[in-house]
Amino acid sequence: MKRVFVTLALIAAAGCASSPQQKTQQPAAPSYAPSYAFEMGSSPVGVIASALLRDATRNKDVEVSIEYPTRGTGPFPIIIFSPGYGGSSHSYEALISYWTSYGYVCIRPMHADSGKLRDTMNDLLQMHPEDRRPNRRDRTTQQNPDTVARTRPNLAEAIWDKEREPQWRDRVRDITVILDSLNDLEKNYPELVGKMDHNRIGVGGHSYGAFTAMLAAGTKTFSTPPLALGDPRVKAMLAMSPQGVAANRGLTAESWRDLKVPSLFMTGTRDFGANETETPEWRRTAFENAPAGDKYLAIVKNASHMTFTGMASGLGEQYQTNREAPITDPRTGQVLNRDTMANDRVPGISDRGTFGTIRSISLIFWDAHLKDKKDAKALLDPAKYSGSVEFLRK
Repeated sequence: MKRVFVTLALIAAAGCASSPQQKTQQPAAPSYAPSYAFEMGSSPVGVIASALLRDATRNKDVEVSIEYPTRGTGPFPIIIFSPGYGGSSHSYEALISYWTSYGYVCIRPMHADSGKLRDTMNDLLQMHPEDRRPNRRDRTTQQNPDTVARTRPNLAEAIWDKEREPQWRDRVRDITVILDSLNDLEKNYPELVGKMDHNRIGVGGHSYGAFTAMLAAGTKTFSTPPLALGDPRVKAMLAMSPQGVAANRGLTAESWRDLKVPSLFMTGTRDFGANETETPEWRRTAFENAPAGDKYLAIVKNASHMTFTGMASGLGEQYQTNREAPITDPRTGQVLNRDTMANDRVPGISDRGTFGTIRSISLIFWDAHLKDKKDAKALLDPAKYSGSVEFLRK
């Protein structure tokens, strides 16, 4: 396994003639191709805000949202993205619209736990008042964000005492219903005709959604009862903030043995779980226990659990960042967000530079394994990275 650290600053290549006296040429610094930069893709995004899919097995409807490219020649690969606990079919828009603009049809289910995060947060904060976000006037000293992330539990993942095997199965069943309903979607929504490639399907997710995606792609639980819910129609898997070996998730070192599809696991140096033992190092055990062959791990420096959502969370001090990372135009070298980097009060997206890195790597993975793009495959190479991302491949 090759290990290299990566800086994802986008570097513009300036062409210049070599002088006659030049004896040696310096090797080029690791960089991204401009097509994988911070910008949205070339296609406008069409939206079906709500569609209902009938699941006769459970006698219920599954609500989904669908985004699709309105420009370009289809059919396009499909990405089914499972949100974290409490997330809705409209969550993670900054990721979904980005992927769609590069030629993907993206579908998000409304899981049964949608909307429950706020109630869970209130309950947990009543039990642990020390985790309440302090008032601005109470902040007498600047806390080290690494220390805060490590010592404060991630309340968004403190759910595993009540989310058990029936809920795990239901979440994966929502994914299966989408896969079973692609023809129906094309019948009911003419704008989707010719858009969806039923043979190129990826499943992704964040947090609890990562757990859902891993199960749909072939990961098994050794719980009571054990679950084996992998679907052969899934051709690639992306797990953001994945769970590692954990008894309360039914995950052992053997759980990933049958995860055969190309898989990208992503975490951050501040991506802690429900307690101090659930560290970024714990999350990487999902990658370490998966069989070799098109498996990748990206650990993004300074990324917290909520950085992967693309939005500031407001769920605790551990999710705050005082300054944004620079976003650089790869063609000119110009820093595009210089003003907001210096402004601590800008609301909305948290650490846009780090989030830009996350979505760029994810697009490279999808393009490599759902579109078979050679330039994307070339970038899934640890030698291309140094600095702010640790990238592993096996």
